[in-house]
Amino acid sequence: MTIAVAGATGLIGRHVVDALAGRAGEPVVATYRSRAPFPTEGVRWVQCDFTDRDQASRAFAGCDTVILCAGRVSTSAVLRDEPAESVLDNLRIVTNAMEAAARGDARHVVLVSSCTGYPPSLELLEEEQYETGNPPGHWFGVGWMHRSLEKQLEWYVRTLGWLDSAVALRPTLVYGPHDDFDPRTGHFLPSLVRRVVERARPIRLAGDGTQTRNLIHARDLASAVAAALQPGLKGFRAFNVATPDEVSVRSILQALLDADGFDDAAVELEGQNLGPAMLRVSGRRFMDATGWRPATSVADGLTELLAWYRANRNVE
Repeated sequence: MTIAVAGATGLIGRHVVDALAGRAGEPVVATYRSRAPFPTEGVRWVQCDFTDRDQASRAFAGCDTVILCAGRVSTSAVLRDEPAESVLDNLRIVTNAMEAAARGDARHVVLVSSCTGYPPSLELLEEEQYETGNPPGHWFGVGWMHRSLEKQLEWYVRTLGWLDSAVALRPTLVYGPHDDFDPRTGHFLPSLVRRVVERARPIRLAGDGTQTRNLIHARDLASAVAAALQPGLKGFRAFNVATPDEVSVRSILQALLDADGFDDAAVELEGQNLGPAMLRVSGRRFMDATGWRPATSVADGLTELLAWYRANRNVE
């Protein structure tokens, strides 16, 4: 089969391309918008702006499988400054890409969705709870956007028959090399990495540092995407993709400080954290259905990310 990866120069898409390139008999078509493509054997690059429906309709020609990683990441920093614009842009991008896949040659789609659609809860959340209640606080808009996109994909499979099968993957907080380290748009983790490496004084944390997150390395998510391509997943399926470890923001910072030898760092807590105190989701069903397991520990992933940022901060 020929596999298309939409948004192949972003954090997730880049790792997906690396995971799929070179698989026997499965050529890869990778799309990019403005960030330059990277040299990878067995990959054909196609420039595409998915806000343009005509460009989107041509992007996946001849591809029977499409992996949708395109879109803007609506981080807390972005939602604070652009509470609607980033959500609406992402809705346009993914809707056009999804429609292009469904109306074109594709028969199978994997959508990289999000856990932001879950309602606030202190319990471990299973997939069927995704549509109960409203997403919390500033995640309301982005959460409902992801719910809507999943429903659109389900509609294409179950009602219209435009696709034979589709899988929506809901990863927890994704990190890794090639992340967005811009403090105006990035997640808190690459921002912490940047401040640790640059020896910021003080290092400021939103909230009190006790809020917990489930971190998944982009390489592990890419292997989950590859696992979702197996033929046994029929119809429309939605899965959480999570690791076993819940870690506090303060413990993440401390691990970065320890790994980088920043022993005399000053940490300052400020204001109220925009995100929920915790979001715990179960990845059990996806593991049971595919045999997938994460391979990168938080400690190893953070150490790798520090080293990568040090080596590349003046390049990307």
